[in-house]
Order: sequence, then C-alpha cells, then structure tokens
Amino acid sequence: MTDRTLPAWLRLVLLFTGLLQALLGITLLLNPAAVNGLWPWALTPVTARLLGASSLVSMPLSILSAVGNRLSAARIPMVMLTSYRVLQVLAGVIHIGRFDFRRPITWNYFGGGLLLLALLSAALALSRALGRPAAQEPAWLGGDRPLAIGRAGRLILQTVAGLYFVWGLAFLIFGQGAAALWFEAPGRASALTLRLFASPIMGLALGLWLMTRASQWRQVAIPATGLTLIGLTGSFAIGVEWASVAPPTPLGYVTAATPLILLLAGLYLLLGRPRASLSHA
Repeated sequence: MTDRTLPAWLRLVLLFTGLLQALLGITLLLNPAAVNGLWPWALTPVTARLLGASSLVSMPLSILSAVGNRLSAARIPMVMLTSYRVLQVLAGVIHIGRFDFRRPITWNYFGGGLLLLALLSAALALSRALGRPAAQEPAWLGGDRPLAIGRAGRLILQTVAGLYFVWGLAFLIFGQGAAALWFEAPGRASALTLRLFASPIMGLALGLWLMTRASQWRQVAIPATGLTLIGLTGSFAIGVEWASVAPPTPLGYVTAATPLILLLAGLYLLLGRPRASLSHA
C-alpha cells in the first residue's frame, strides 16, 4: 500500500509540541527545583527528573515524525503520544480537587493536554484521508527493509511490554495502593504522582508491543529512538538521585530499572535494521 505524507498542520503541531516538551524535559532533568513553576503540584527531585526524562521522549516521537513526514513511520509515535495524553488527563481528573484553577499551569495541564489529544486522535482516525500519496521514504527511514529481529526477540519484548503495561495499570487503578511497586520510601510519592507515571509506563509499553508487531524497520525507527532516549535520560535521573532510591519492596527496583530496560529494548530494535541487499546497493 502506498505510504502517505502528513498534512502541514499536523507537522506543525508535532514540531511545536516536541519543542515544548524538549524544553520542559531538559529543564526538569537538569534542575528539578524548577518543577514548582512548571508543574501543577510538587514533586520530589527524583520524580521531577524522571518527569523530565519522560517529557523528552516526546521530542523524537514528535519532531522526527514531522521531519520524516511519512504516515508509516509516524503512526506508532502518534499512538504513544495519544496514550500519554489520555492517561495524563485521566490522572488529573481522578484528583481534580487537588488542582488550583487560578494558576495558568493548571489550565495548560488540562487544556493543552485535551487539545493535543483531540488533534492527535483526529489525525489517527483520518490518517488515510490526510496528506498525499508518497511512494518513497527518506533514506534514514530504511525504505522497505524488513525489521530483522528474531522470534525469540519479539517474544521477550512482548513479555516486557505486557509486564510494564500491567505495572502502569496498577499505578493508575490503585494510586497509593501501588506504592509497593514504586522506588521511593513510602509517603514520598502521592497518589496523584503515582497515577501520573502510569502515563509514560503504559504509553511506552503500548508502543513497545506495537513495535513487535511491525514488519518493517521504518515503522520502529522513531519510537525505538524514543525508547533509547528515555533509557539514557531516565538512567541519568535515577543515577543522580540514587540516594533517594529506597523502595518499600524489592518490586520497586523493577520500576527503578525501567530506563535501563527500555534503553536495551530501544537499541535492540534500532540494531534490527538489516544491511541493504545487493538489489538496493
């Protein structure tokens, strides 16, 4: 089936949101104290840095999708971005009483999240009617080359994706009741914060599962880059704040190890790009 380009308005939306998330992510990753002016509620330094790391995922998902300008490469990133917004807004709605609507940052959290959710949902629903037919992808997207990962690799990645989807679902459903899965001492993370982090955990798990269903490398090139980036930045956040890692149960170390696991998964998928065959030489 012929691939399609992205409409100009969608590319602008992706570029804009990618740049905003990059600014937020870099700021929080390097200066977690800035969270007081950039986020609707207080976070501990390690969770502020991790929020920055998770925000930075949107940079490659959004910007590379806009630059690549191909629906086949942008579909999984847009599903991931949409799931982030659904879960982020849902976490806020569950704890709506904790928000101060006199603060502009609160309106940005809900209003900006809902607006982006609506635009991305429309783009996914109408994807085959948007843009123009495009027979070839940019060279860096790998053309029509298959995704070269074995059956065992797919099974391992699907198992990891399933585990973390359930992990994030536990945070979303149980809130403070899932504190045993968190990596900080009891009471350090609020129920709202735990539910917030269901968003990146479940979104990344969904993206990883979709990547295992892909047949071509170009379909995973951008989301796998996102996994690699959060693997690097999230590992940095955990490493810098390691003194704060004091999980109430050993299961909390699974959450703390998430960035490293995502880094390995992202690199494995990126290295699953086969060399060009003689017919492509």
